[in-house]
Amino acid sequence: MRLARLLSLIGHNLRSSWVRAALAMVGIVVGTGLLTFFLGLGQGLREKVLERIFPVNQLEFEPRAVQIFGIEQVALQEPLDEARVRQVAALPGVVRAFGKQKSSFPARLWGGKELLGYNLFTEAFFDGVPAQVLRSEIEAFEDAGAKRRPSPAVKARRCEEDLDCRSGQACRDGLCEAIIWADRFVEYPDVAMACSTAASCPAGWTCGDGRCQSATAAPAQRCMLLAATGSGRDLQYDAEYGELASPCAEGWCPKPSTRCPVGTYCAADHPETRLGWCETPLPAVINPLLLEVFNSDMARSLGAAPIGSLAVLYGVRFHVVLGDSYFGKDSERGLQQIKQAQVVGFSRKAPELGVAFPLSFIRHTNARLKSVEAAASFDAILLDTLSNEEVPQVIVAAEKLGLQLSRKSRAARTFGTVVMVTSLALVLLATLVLVVAAIQIAQTFAMLVHERRREIAVLRALGAARLDIAVLVLGEAMVIGAVGGALGGGLALLAAAGVDAAAARFLADVPLLPSGFFAFPGWALPLSVAVASVFTVLGALGPALRATTLDPAAVLAQS
Repeated sequence: MRLARLLSLIGHNLRSSWVRAALAMVGIVVGTGLLTFFLGLGQGLREKVLERIFPVNQLEFEPRAVQIFGIEQVALQEPLDEARVRQVAALPGVVRAFGKQKSSFPARLWGGKELLGYNLFTEAFFDGVPAQVLRSEIEAFEDAGAKRRPSPAVKARRCEEDLDCRSGQACRDGLCEAIIWADRFVEYPDVAMACSTAASCPAGWTCGDGRCQSATAAPAQRCMLLAATGSGRDLQYDAEYGELASPCAEGWCPKPSTRCPVGTYCAADHPETRLGWCETPLPAVINPLLLEVFNSDMARSLGAAPIGSLAVLYGVRFHVVLGDSYFGKDSERGLQQIKQAQVVGFSRKAPELGVAFPLSFIRHTNARLKSVEAAASFDAILLDTLSNEEVPQVIVAAEKLGLQLSRKSRAARTFGTVVMVTSLALVLLATLVLVVAAIQIAQTFAMLVHERRREIAVLRALGAARLDIAVLVLGEAMVIGAVGGALGGGLALLAAAGVDAAAARFLADVPLLPSGFFAFPGWALPLSVAVASVFTVLGALGPALRATTLDPAAVLAQS
């Protein structure tokens, strides 16, 4: 039988029995709709919730701990040093690994006046992360909306200071240039790291005039603060007005005849002196989740307006007091330092409620304010795997080295397992609905074949082959399945959009609420059509085979 004739017969049969076809399609629509809905929900929870809080293919390991009288203690083992990091990086499936060191010294910070109109004060926690590790992620966030590059056709604007330039630009050599914030997060920033001996400086550096010095770095400029640095009020005054002075040949100038170079400020050696060094603000990287926590929870309680986007935070400065604490024991007054920091990027590798600084600075400050031993080893090893499939074997291999997943990674694995198991259970439910629908299709087509046995006998008598009859029945089932799958998938997309809209309206005050709970890949709708077609064809396979076994002569004789 020709294809055109076959398609014509399929269309005619469906039109003549459209009521039964529609009833048979109901189960398929429900099953494929549930399947598509649950697949989109599982994918959305992974992409918009799990991967947003816990970066995909990223694991964090720490020294294995044991329970001693109900208290978790780190077991005796090799320290997490550079050799240990290289050992982990060599594991199969690991793309790269790096050590992370947390601040073990007391610290506090304050800032936010340029955004909120007043400063916020809080205890501070820092992570020291190698600069090269965060580079790609900082660039990704910057390219996503924070960077404003001028058009090549626009002539560079002349300037004397940064205020003469557009937003997102800085004054360099008399011309406005686009700021590349990622370039400012470097391993050894232009920051004066105080020292007493060369042992407290990075490898290859020397200690001179009370600060670590590198042979390749330009000599730092001494400066003097006109106001004492002991109180927060004076510190804010210094930061806002920048009344800084450089030394004269005869001694310290009584008036600020010169200032520190553009982009730098005068950082005092310690809170009880007016002498310091001209340095750039500490480059700080924060977790983008911090903005969501502020907008959804903190802004209302503080009576502040929500911050529109991450781009607003680029270049924001705040103060950091190293060695001072609101709650714990302070370091020796002469060892404390007060520095400015500046937001230069965002990364999910940064602590959720803290700040990431270059590793070299955190290690140096740990050694200076805490102990040399505190800076000798890392607190955790963070690694990236080739794919999600490599994660289980990497975990097993790392555990053989005496490591265990950190609390954050354990929570990520637990949440991921819950999402996977729940998604599989819901997909199984949708599959059961499709099985029931296939059984209904089988019953419907069994009745249709019985009612059309005379038509089938006539086709056979006119020369139609058994295969033509089977294709005719299965073709009708496939059309029903395709239409039902498309309807089910479309209804699932509409239902998901309705759920996301309702969540955005009624759950707007919930902290860390994602932009939506569903994520439908491009193959979601074709998959629903394909699955529906397969189940309907399977359901109609029995009646189709029965139709091919009918004896034309016997059927026509009975008629």
